[in-house]
Amino acid sequence: MSSRPFPVETAAEPEDHPASVDMDSTLSDSKLAEALRAGDGSAVAQLFDLYGRHVERVLIRTIGRDAEMEDMVQDVFLGAYRSGPNYQGDDAQLKAWISRIAVFTARGYLRKRKRRWWLRSADPAQMPELSSKEPSPHTAEVLRRTHAALDLMDADLRIPFALRELEAMELAEIAEACDCSVSTIKRRLARARKTFDRLAKKDPILRDWLGDDS
Repeated sequence: MSSRPFPVETAAEPEDHPASVDMDSTLSDSKLAEALRAGDGSAVAQLFDLYGRHVERVLIRTIGRDAEMEDMVQDVFLGAYRSGPNYQGDDAQLKAWISRIAVFTARGYLRKRKRRWWLRSADPAQMPELSSKEPSPHTAEVLRRTHAALDLMDADLRIPFALRELEAMELAEIAEACDCSVSTIKRRLARARKTFDRLAKKDPILRDWLGDDS
C-alpha cells in the first residue's frame, strides 16, 4: 500500500496548564529530577505543566478517542509520582521517561479494553471529542476506521505503529518509550505494517485513502 499520511486528531488545548513554562520561576530540569527522587509532589505538578500535552498526544495516538482519556493522563502522572524516587535519569531524559510511563499506561489500557467487548461495539459518535479542530466527515470516518483496525492489533505492535505513523516519532524515541532496542522496534514496525495493511485492504474506505494499487 502507498505511504499516504494518516489523518490525525489534534488534542484540544489543555485549559489547566500552559503551553510553556517559565523556567525562571520553576525548578530547572536537573532540580526537577532531584525533586522527583525526593518524592516532592510539586515536582509532579511541574512535570505535568511541562509534558501534560505531550502525554495526551501519545495516548490519543496510541488509543484514539476514549471516554477515559482524562483519567489515563492522570494515571500517567500518578505513575510518575510513584516511580519518582526510583528515577535514575538526568535532565535530558525526563521526556523519554514520562513517554515510557504513558506507553506502559496505554498498553495496560488496551489489553483491558480488549476484554471489554462492549466497548468495541460502542457507537463512536457517543465518544467524547478530543479534537480542537473538527475534521471533515470523510476524514473523521477514516480516523474511526483506522482506530478500528488498530483495535484488532496486538498492543506491542499497535503502539509503536501509532507512534510512528500518527505521531511521526523517530525510531530511537519510540524504542526509548517502549523500553526496547531500535532493532526490536524495527521488527515490530515491519510486522505491524503488514498486519495493518492486511486489515486495511479489507476496508474499502481505508484502502482508497491509502491508495492501494493491488
